[in-house]
Amino acid sequence: MKKLILTLSTVALVGFMSPYGATVVDASNDIDEVKSERSELEKKLSDTEEEIADVLLELKELNEEIEGVEESLRQNQNMLDETNKEISDTEKEVEKLRNQITELEEAIEKRYEILKDRAASYQESGGTMSYLEVIFGSESFGDFISRVTTVNKITNSDKNLIESQKEDKRLVEEKKQEVEDKLEKSKQLKAELEEMQALIEDQKAQNEKRKAALKEKEQELQEKKEKLEIRDSELAAIQERINNPSQLSISSSNSVSSGSRGGLFAWPTDGGYISSGMGPRWGRSHNGTDIARTDRSTVPPIYAVLGGVVESAGFNSGGYGNRVVIRHDNGMKTTYSHMSSISVSAGQKVSKGQKIGIMGATGRSTGIHLHLEVYKNGTRVDPENYL
Repeated sequence: MKKLILTLSTVALVGFMSPYGATVVDASNDIDEVKSERSELEKKLSDTEEEIADVLLELKELNEEIEGVEESLRQNQNMLDETNKEISDTEKEVEKLRNQITELEEAIEKRYEILKDRAASYQESGGTMSYLEVIFGSESFGDFISRVTTVNKITNSDKNLIESQKEDKRLVEEKKQEVEDKLEKSKQLKAELEEMQALIEDQKAQNEKRKAALKEKEQELQEKKEKLEIRDSELAAIQERINNPSQLSISSSNSVSSGSRGGLFAWPTDGGYISSGMGPRWGRSHNGTDIARTDRSTVPPIYAVLGGVVESAGFNSGGYGNRVVIRHDNGMKTTYSHMSSISVSAGQKVSKGQKIGIMGATGRSTGIHLHLEVYKNGTRVDPENYL
């Protein structure tokens, strides 16, 4: 920032200090220098806002990408879960088929043993003795034919049963091979899905890292923007006082200690000055009055501008930081934001000029100051009309 040494031929500015520590001792027609710096600030503000817009757009696109990656993760995990279940079911089926094959092998072996035992009993006397026994044991030719037929039927039945069991075994073995092939494919699919899951998770981690970096960049740009706005507000105040010499009695009007400027409200701090008023500012509305400390080495207290009841007291997530809201008897309400600490609690009665906290920079604030808002019958009004 340039150092401003402004001179006025008829009016001196004494004791006006900005939050950046530069004291304006006097001013003159060098207002062009103020305008020049404000013009540079406006260009920087515009550039910063464009950067913020670019970051926000990139964040939006990245969030959409992250949502897509997370959906891919969910779908891939569902497929992986289904594949794991299929592998488990297939392994059970393979085990069942193995048991069936074992049972068939045992049945075939048992039938072979029966045949061997029967053959042995037929051949106990060697050669064709079994047939002689059948013949000699027969009472008639018809009985002989009946006996031979029965022996052949039993033997053929055993042979057919063995062949049937062998065919069953072959079919089961084919089924087992088919299921084992299916199991192998499922295991290969599982390996591919697990590899895909790892890749997607890695992509998600990289996106989250990019998101954190963008959020940090956005915060830095927002802080830069707020610093530029504060500086521009200071320069605007200097410009206003140069243009309107009758309003330059800063020390006598603004730097008071819980006193009054003639309005309804007491001054809300020790010393200090209005660094930014209510109204349009950089294309948006500033909803209250900012009061900055005069001496940067101090952290002044905050006083209730009027007696009333504390409606709320605590941290506000909307950017106000530590905030106190006081409801007054005349339909008015005042809010005190960015405090470093709070000395009152909800429901507590406070009197005009009573200390309610310490000036700070909590919430969306880059410098220590008080943000004062005033509401009358629910409508926001300019605090400066009542101080």
